[in-house]
Amino acid sequence: MEDQYDLEIRARYARKVILIGLTCNLLLMVFKLTVGIWGKSSALVADAINSLSDSITDGVALFSFYVTGKPKDATHDFGHAKFETLSTLIIGLFLLVAAGFILWSSIGKIVSVVKGIPIERISVLALIPAAFTMAVKESLYIYTNGMAKRLDSSSLKLKAWDHRSDVFLAGGTFLGIAGAVLCGERWRVLDPLTAFILGVIILKLAMPLVLESLNELLEASLPEKEEEEILRLIWEIPGIEGIHALRTRRLGPHIAVSVHIMMKQDMPLSEAHDITMELEKRFKERFGPHSIITVHMEPADPGRLSKSYPKPKEGVNPP
Repeated sequence: MEDQYDLEIRARYARKVILIGLTCNLLLMVFKLTVGIWGKSSALVADAINSLSDSITDGVALFSFYVTGKPKDATHDFGHAKFETLSTLIIGLFLLVAAGFILWSSIGKIVSVVKGIPIERISVLALIPAAFTMAVKESLYIYTNGMAKRLDSSSLKLKAWDHRSDVFLAGGTFLGIAGAVLCGERWRVLDPLTAFILGVIILKLAMPLVLESLNELLEASLPEKEEEEILRLIWEIPGIEGIHALRTRRLGPHIAVSVHIMMKQDMPLSEAHDITMELEKRFKERFGPHSIITVHMEPADPGRLSKSYPKPKEGVNPP
């Protein structure tokens, strides 16, 4: 994908995807909130709050793609890709706040029912926005997920699965409202109970996003499997005698790697340079042209070789 689109064009496509989602979320929020308040459905109001949080996070993502589309400058030598990570963190935090509000509101109504205070009658019209939301959100999932794969964007993948989770949330809302409407007064508790379940689901979705984004912003290393793949790629370069001091991190959708490679002590500088250029070429072919690898060359004396990562056997990943 990075061979077809530079950062600016990638960001432009991503902004278009986010803008479509933002428009749909705003319209759904207004529709559900209006009908939810009028129809006295706490589940539908909770779903509307979820759409409001989606709208806010869409706005954050839109801004982040505007920033990440900028080329590197004098104050950002590695570009602006981490703004995408920051936007993911903000999205996760907004989801946590939304989940907390939904849980607080629904628990209050459930406690009231336990105390014997009946819930007001819910209008059957509350079913319409829930059904409509399922159709719109599934369409947004298909479109956004396709563009996320095309643009290799973690934020768009996140938004796609946010749309897909909203399909299930709207389905649960529909069933909860249907039970509350069709099964009589004693079953109206299904409405706030559904809202509570929605809050728990949103909370469960938000926590990993927050933790993963914090790890990336705090310069956590890449997962072990990705580091193994990097080591395997380096060992495939002829002329490399040893590898050590591998350091990795993520820059938004890209990765940055620093590594020391060891070569024969009597190797001409021009040949050693050709090896590092071949390594950089293969690395960018595998991980994208905007990924970064910094290589330090060392002579392969016994002391340095003792620090090397072991060369993998055929078909075996390096530890």
